[in-house]
Amino acid sequence: MAAKPMPEHEARLRQQALEWQVALWSGEVTAEQRSDFDKWLAASDSHRQAWSEIAAIERKLQLIPAQAAELLKDKPDAEKRRRLLQLLGLAATGGTVPIVRNSDAWQAWVADHHTHTGEQQQLALSDGSQLFLNTSTAVDIEFNSRERRLVLHHGEMYVRTAADAEQPVRPFLIQTRHGVAQALGTKFNVRLKQEETRVSVHEGTVQIQPRLGAGHRLEHGFQAGFSAHGFTAATPNGNELAWLEGKLVAERMRLGDFLDELGRYRQGMIHYDAKAAEMVVSGVFPLPDTDRILESLLQALPLRVSYFSRYWVSVHGL
Repeated sequence: MAAKPMPEHEARLRQQALEWQVALWSGEVTAEQRSDFDKWLAASDSHRQAWSEIAAIERKLQLIPAQAAELLKDKPDAEKRRRLLQLLGLAATGGTVPIVRNSDAWQAWVADHHTHTGEQQQLALSDGSQLFLNTSTAVDIEFNSRERRLVLHHGEMYVRTAADAEQPVRPFLIQTRHGVAQALGTKFNVRLKQEETRVSVHEGTVQIQPRLGAGHRLEHGFQAGFSAHGFTAATPNGNELAWLEGKLVAERMRLGDFLDELGRYRQGMIHYDAKAAEMVVSGVFPLPDTDRILESLLQALPLRVSYFSRYWVSVHGL
């Protein structure tokens, strides 16, 4: 599917968000600039979404800390900042470099359907199947006379497949960069992570075909991850569907992993130090209120939470 051009106002906002990101990394931000940043974020939901998307693509392209730190050490000049903007995918003119335009992150921006950070969405497909999109998810729907294919570019979704009324029956396929999962009369969850695609089957069976490896059948009640080359061992399902009920469930989870998970639902960025990362957290938390979750962590663990702004949070172990 050819990439659709990004509307001019979206490109402009993402460029502004990139420039703020580079300024914040530099460490050369004055109190007045911090105030300007807060005002820019508070100006509209579009500004906040642009900021969240820059944070997401930063994690996806994994440009920090190595390349960013190298460019920003000492006092950054205009040329260094331009180079960092180009590394992140947008030149100072607002155009895209080809490697990013062809990346999964760029395809996510121009996908048929997508959710913003913290947003969830339900879709009814033309064959009667139902699709539930979790936070920050992007998917293309490519149905034709031969197959029913969903291309997951980013995020997580839960699928309830319907019997196909057409003859011959078209296979129902979920494609990610790691391979293809074929639904065999199923209800199942698919989450695309950087290193693997994770599938949990809650009814029926899913046939998984890694891009460069042998296929594998995953049965009802089990979950497994697959990369382009193979699989992780199947294990019983756990709390994968808690997000459908607006919950984040932790069972003796490393706090760093918990905060990474929480960050999927919160606009902005959550940073944490090594001491905080190794603490352990358990509980059931309400996803619609991430501020409340952070406050509850303070009551349960020896932590300090610092807010650079509503959208830039640091968690420190005491």
